[in-house]
Amino acid sequence: MPAGGAPARALPAPARHEPEHRPTRVPQRRPSSTPARASRLSRQSLTARLVVFVALLSLLAVGRVTLSFAVVQKNLQTDAVARQERAVEAANQRLAERAATLSSALTVRNIAMSKYHLTVSPDVQFITVRWRTANHTGR
Repeated sequence: MPAGGAPARALPAPARHEPEHRPTRVPQRRPSSTPARASRLSRQSLTARLVVFVALLSLLAVGRVTLSFAVVQKNLQTDAVARQERAVEAANQRLAERAATLSSALTVRNIAMSKYHLTVSPDVQFITVRWRTANHTGR
């Protein structure tokens, strides 16, 4: 009991101030004015995809042509090296044949006689030298 003997009285609850609940407006899409607009958007998308496809296809073709050109260039270089190798091998073979003919005893004798005017001695004498006699002349 409150002071003064008066019975307690219930006070009304304070009023809540709730914001007014308005339904939120969802913007509604207006339906396309005509199906022609949807068709136009579809055609633009198709055109863009077609342009990208053609660009990528062109890029692929250019890469393929470049690769083929590089392969042809390498083949030409390889063929040139192979021709040079065959020429060097043929020259080596000719030189080997010439060296074989020049190293025969008869050819050496003929060159010595014709070019250096050397004569063959009618009597050949061989001298045998002993190792001790040749190396130790003072003993």
